[in-house]
Amino acid sequence: MKQIWDLAVITWQTFALMFSDLRYILILVLVFSIVYRQYAKIRDYEQGFFGLKRIDPLRETAAAAIYGLGGGLLATVLFIALGVSLSNAGAAYLWLAALLLMLFHPRFLCFAYAGSVVSIAHLLTGYPQVHIPTLMALVAILHLVEAALIFVDGHHGPSPMFFKHKSGKVVGGFALRKFWPMPTIALVGLAVAGSGVEWQTVAMPDWWPIFRAGLEAPEGHVLMYMLFPLVVALGYSDFVQTELPKTKARRSAGMLFLYSLVLLGLALAANAYPALAILPVIFAPLGHELVILWGRWREQRREPVFHGEEGVMVLSVYPGSPAEQMGLQAGDVIKSVNGIAVENLSQLVTEISPWAVDPVFVVENQFRQPRRREILFRGKVPPLGIIPAPHPQQGSYVRLREGFFQSLWKRWRAKGR
Repeated sequence: MKQIWDLAVITWQTFALMFSDLRYILILVLVFSIVYRQYAKIRDYEQGFFGLKRIDPLRETAAAAIYGLGGGLLATVLFIALGVSLSNAGAAYLWLAALLLMLFHPRFLCFAYAGSVVSIAHLLTGYPQVHIPTLMALVAILHLVEAALIFVDGHHGPSPMFFKHKSGKVVGGFALRKFWPMPTIALVGLAVAGSGVEWQTVAMPDWWPIFRAGLEAPEGHVLMYMLFPLVVALGYSDFVQTELPKTKARRSAGMLFLYSLVLLGLALAANAYPALAILPVIFAPLGHELVILWGRWREQRREPVFHGEEGVMVLSVYPGSPAEQMGLQAGDVIKSVNGIAVENLSQLVTEISPWAVDPVFVVENQFRQPRRREILFRGKVPPLGIIPAPHPQQGSYVRLREGFFQSLWKRWRAKGR
């Protein structure tokens, strides 16, 4: 128990260093600026397309930092518990490979693909010098933490969008876009002369670290692990048309979590049996690609649910509006106003214009209980303050770009005909 306490104290001291050392403060400011800019882009999109002033980039960045801190603590525990060291994981090569892959497609800025490229280069040429199981464990841990963040925060603040469905109709949906600055603590292996008694040390169990291959201490030296503060940024981007954002985000998180566990298991197997090193190298990109393709396939085979063909469906509400005060939310379908049925947006506008005082709305929602409810609003409308799901013949919409491998597949099939 004392061992765990001493380790926790040293870890906390290292975290404190990150927020007191000017070098790390500058890195934090840089990462926070990048995250802030991403949320500012979301704000600009919503204001330009819907006139929706929902996003405060500073507040969103602060909230993301809190979630990111939690993710960083989880990553720290896993790094230390497994003994995953940056010294033999080739972190610098990982970043370089990710940046090069991004030139082919932005979504390849992912360690799952970069880790495989670095590992294959090592297997074929012996360079760069990396320990493949440790590298794959690093990739698995970062994706596991990403899955946890998607589960708890991925569904918050979805951006409403209009999509062109394969049927030719325009339907509503959401863009799920989250970014988390994540301060964490990683391990760095060092060969130190002598016993290192002048260092603040914690004696670890004999079985630790699990991932130790690739690090050796010269004669007269001892191998020590130093806690190293690290700042990274994680992101999540997805689209949903067939279910609520919360359902989609948590399903995606579950699939990514399963992928991470399998990859971590393969890394552990490769660590015990080096001949199996090729397994996590192959699974890392293919498994990640399967997770993405499965999500897209599921979206394509199911029918969209956000459309305005039977009543007026709410896609989003404006902050501070009567709709928000009434508790309207995504998926609510306004069926009538003051006992008069409304089948489309024009009829709703007619019934509440020029001023409806203390109107009574009948609302249905297939996603929540009770399915049907009556809402009395004390006041005047309009403005009601909703973004309605689009009419099937809506003129403006977003066209999703095909995935890299999906595009290659279509080209290959076209040439084969």
